[in-house]
Amino acid sequence: MLKAILKEAWISISAYKLRTFLTMLGIMIGVAAVVMMVSAGQAVQNYITQSFESIGSNLIVIGPAEIVSGGVRGGRGLPSVTVADVEALGELKDVEATSFIMPAAVQAVYGSSNYGVSVRGTNPEFMVVNNWEIEDGIMFTEKDVKAAKPYAVIGQTVVNELFGLQNPIGKNIRLKGKPFTVIGTLKEKGDGLMGDDQDNVILMPWTTVRQRLEGSDRPQYTNIAFVKATKEDKMESVSRRVEYMLRTRHRLKEGVKNDFSIRLMTEMVEKVRSVGFILSALLAVIASISLVVGSIGIMNMMLVSVTERTREIGTRKALGAPNNWIMTQFLAESILISFIGSFIGMIFGVIFSQIGGAILGYAVPISVWSVIVSVTVAVVVGIVSGLMPALKAMRLNPIDALRYQ
Repeated sequence: MLKAILKEAWISISAYKLRTFLTMLGIMIGVAAVVMMVSAGQAVQNYITQSFESIGSNLIVIGPAEIVSGGVRGGRGLPSVTVADVEALGELKDVEATSFIMPAAVQAVYGSSNYGVSVRGTNPEFMVVNNWEIEDGIMFTEKDVKAAKPYAVIGQTVVNELFGLQNPIGKNIRLKGKPFTVIGTLKEKGDGLMGDDQDNVILMPWTTVRQRLEGSDRPQYTNIAFVKATKEDKMESVSRRVEYMLRTRHRLKEGVKNDFSIRLMTEMVEKVRSVGFILSALLAVIASISLVVGSIGIMNMMLVSVTERTREIGTRKALGAPNNWIMTQFLAESILISFIGSFIGMIFGVIFSQIGGAILGYAVPISVWSVIVSVTVAVVVGIVSGLMPALKAMRLNPIDALRYQ
């Protein structure tokens, strides 16, 4: 029976090819738009996830405390966590490694080439904490930190801009007119979450940065500190231990607010993911407006079809066709039009999303959600659009229908 219904529905819609195609066009555009928006949303979320994974999701970030005046946040206060604090935090239970950053922005010069770079004064554990790896050469050691050696480990952008095809290991670059020896290069990291170039960086012993590049009246204080937990599920307990130790070391009495801030990378990941999900859902809803237009087009076509086939409906009823058969026939035509349009729209949506991803240089996943969305839209839009025309056809009086001219 189902095969016969679908066959007859196909004969009916194929009799008016141009009209059927124009009716499908709205559904095709709507589904293609939804598929592209869903794919774009997933690509963004995947990019965010990969970016955080490159940093490490089991990371705790410690920075200056927020300044709040009259209930209004006024930025950040002065750094309050010292190098000694960071080293002490490394002794806590479930802590794998600790590190910190003392930044400086300078022009790096080699020969006739110069380039603006971000210098980070840190300790050797920075590599472990932030999941960085050495491409060539070596990383400086604790011994180098204590001796404030003029050593530099440079990112791939700095390698390309200053050295080109030359091997930078062992060569000297100049920062603020002072020479520093390149002892290692970092593996490429790519862009960060904010679009910043993570490879435009030079790592140095923090003592070197303080003594030779960026003097400070508070040289022992870190701008940002990092604590890497051994496992992601240990984050909360490690965070509490970190807070307790810092409050103790800073001699903060009960009731006094922290002079530092603690952020868990897992919380940051969830917040960014939720924003990405809401954005992609909003785009999909906006794209779905065209589906409403498409469903109106199907409904209009089916109503016209009922009017054109009034005598046919009357003849069928006169020959004994039950009302549910008439209703099922028109619903089948509506669903078939919607299904074909949705399928074609899904194909075009996947193709365009892949082309867009290739042009922008991002990997766009082909999600099973595209198929689910297409099938769901096809069924729902087909039923909703065809219901009114099907009811109209079912309720026609056979005598009046046979008299219809």
